[in-house]
Amino acid sequence: MKDFATTRPNIAVVYPIPFGDDGVFGGGERYAVELAKALAREAPTRLVTFGSTPRRERIGELGDLDVRIHKPLRYIHGMRANPLSFGFLRDLRDVDVIHCVAWNTLVCDLAVLYARLTGKKVFITDVGGGSSFTLTRWLPIGRWVDGYLLIAAQGGAQFTAWRERWSILLAGIDTERFRPASDSERRGVLFVGRLLPHKGIDTLIAAVDPEVPLRIVGRPYHEKYFALLQEMAAGKQVTFVTGASDAEILGYYQTAAVSVLPSVNRTVYGDWAPLPELLGFTLLEAMSCGAAVICTRVGALDEVVVDGESGFIVPPSDPAALGDRIRTLLGDPALAARFGAAARRRIEEVFTWEQVARRCLEAYAR
Repeated sequence: MKDFATTRPNIAVVYPIPFGDDGVFGGGERYAVELAKALAREAPTRLVTFGSTPRRERIGELGDLDVRIHKPLRYIHGMRANPLSFGFLRDLRDVDVIHCVAWNTLVCDLAVLYARLTGKKVFITDVGGGSSFTLTRWLPIGRWVDGYLLIAAQGGAQFTAWRERWSILLAGIDTERFRPASDSERRGVLFVGRLLPHKGIDTLIAAVDPEVPLRIVGRPYHEKYFALLQEMAAGKQVTFVTGASDAEILGYYQTAAVSVLPSVNRTVYGDWAPLPELLGFTLLEAMSCGAAVICTRVGALDEVVVDGESGFIVPPSDPAALGDRIRTLLGDPALAARFGAAARRRIEEVFTWEQVARRCLEAYAR
């Protein structure tokens, strides 16, 4: 086994769903691919994932990330997050470290078992989701994991038995891409994310005054909820953008006066989401672009935003509190500018992918 403190390991990042049209445009999927790209700049790295067409490709600025996509034998209970595959294990033979960016999935269980049998090091970063059908009900999978590299401490509730193996990675943002535009005029309110009930977009629509422009950017993954949002938006200046390109989304961040992530624990349908967000990718992206932000006190969002310094934090499912903070920032452009500048500094100091990759390598070495 290599000494990872002195020699860079060969790494495989394993995630069940690719980011993009063949998968999901979601934060967990983006986290896996961006983590793998950042690690590839430091050590030989491949991303192993599962899609409709098996293929290999190289991505990254220098084509340094080896991506291998497998077509699964089936999806357990039809769940995209839980593919059944054994062929992907071939892509783990020549690596030193297996890093699964998912828990409660069969591919994670199989990767841990493979590491156990072959003497490789295996680490877990959980981005939420997963499936109820895994091998953990029969085998002590968690005991065989070398380290739990958490996005935030709040995401470690299911790993409390192995707290001594925890490391906190946080998340990263490409600060060169997501940056303020010096000549842009900022106006209106922005939401970016999947249009799902736990995102609390209904609370945001209820919170904004009728004369305030609100742009909602994201793909509708819940038909009934999307219809509800459209109904609530009647009579207000709400624009839905369901097919924005990456360049367009960047422009929205750079021109929004306020960017809001209003996620909730209790959805409009009464469902309970104990951890609707960890760090919130779209929140980080908006901050990196120098936007004033507002988020709710759920998950680890209060580890991202310093309330009253780099943004505002409000209670979830509280349109009155959210509306008050929106009016405060829209009515005080100087305050919004100070918040935006502080948000950008916080991203540069704490939340870059280079820092995340470095924390990973340090954890592998330990």
